[in-house]
Amino acid sequence: MNSQNISACIITYNEQENIRLCLESLSWADEIVVVDSGSIDNTQSICNEFGCRFIHHDWEGYARQKNFALRQCQFAWIISIDADEVITKECADEILSVIKSTDADIYSIPRLNYFLGKWMRHGGWYPDRQIRLFRNGCGEFKIVPIHESFQPYDKDAKTAYLINPMQHYTYKSVSDFIKKTEIYSTLDAERIVNQGKSPKFITAALLLSFPLKFVEVYVYKSGWRDGLHGFIAAMLLSARVFLRTVKIWE
Repeated sequence: MNSQNISACIITYNEQENIRLCLESLSWADEIVVVDSGSIDNTQSICNEFGCRFIHHDWEGYARQKNFALRQCQFAWIISIDADEVITKECADEILSVIKSTDADIYSIPRLNYFLGKWMRHGGWYPDRQIRLFRNGCGEFKIVPIHESFQPYDKDAKTAYLINPMQHYTYKSVSDFIKKTEIYSTLDAERIVNQGKSPKFITAALLLSFPLKFVEVYVYKSGWRDGLHGFIAAMLLSARVFLRTVKIWE
């Protein structure tokens, strides 16, 4: 296994709108592994154009699906990204440079988020660091219903930090945000309740969840600096937290 070779892996389901841009940004990888959970659109045909290893695997949840994808990778380094993410040329060049000679096992990559037509720089949207680059076999994604994160097997594994960001083409419309909010708020509420962490003072949580989140995003994290987009984002994110709290109560 060449210590400088790298596998890219992606999980997909009906990603024809996103996957081409993602795959174009991974042309430098030694292999691209796509684990698909049953797409009925053109996802597979687009992946075939790029010579990907396209593997069907029934949906098991975000973390388990990603861990299955990791096990299909054959090279010494892995970059795991989502279908709506893009590795910029600057980020790719930095990745290829650092893996040539590094004692780190894991790399955190800053992520620049595209929200309703604007690159967001404030309100907690940036640098939004994600661990996506790591040595093959050094860890896996933690099994949780949502917000899965990469966990090394060795707690002393060395983590380093890239400078150049990847890009995330998140929420293309308000409708897209609302659709994803319905899914994410349900999963998050179930996670909290199943962990026995549902608020003891649920009435207070219902009253305060929206305004506290708004102050956090818009004021404390300077969301106002993103202009009207910052205000809209703060309102929508606050509504998401309120909806999650209502579902916990329910």
